[in-house]
Amino acid sequence: MAGGDPGGGSSALGQLIVQGHGAALRADLQRYYGLDLADVWRGALTPRRAWHLSEHLPPGSALAASLAGGPEHRGWTVQTRLLAALLGAVRFADANNVRVSGGRLKREPTPVNVPQAKADKHERPRLDLSTHPLAKPIAPGGNSWPAPEAAR
Repeated sequence: MAGGDPGGGSSALGQLIVQGHGAALRADLQRYYGLDLADVWRGALTPRRAWHLSEHLPPGSALAASLAGGPEHRGWTVQTRLLAALLGAVRFADANNVRVSGGRLKREPTPVNVPQAKADKHERPRLDLSTHPLAKPIAPGGNSWPAPEAAR
């Protein structure tokens, strides 16, 4: 493994571990596949296979929660987030129906607290095209492009 796995995966797997997701990855490999992450160093599991398996873990896995921000994200799949949004919408719709019909609410509806994913610390820098030779400043109050009739 000195030169890395010729098939790939070493760098990506190492990146996950360095970023602090190694424990979650190890738990998920054991839970879902019956494999030990330490087998990569023992030579029984290639980094490429470990990486490929990690890419196909379910959304409710420990690795998905770790990548999203921590254990509070465990179990929050796309479906559960949609159900929480639907529940919040129904609560507010019910409250509005009570108000419209002249009733009084005992208390305001409360939204479901869904954990928000943390921002990626390793985001790519935004592409700045303002210095590009073809870039034109936008004229105040309008479009800097010529009208279609003027282009003919």
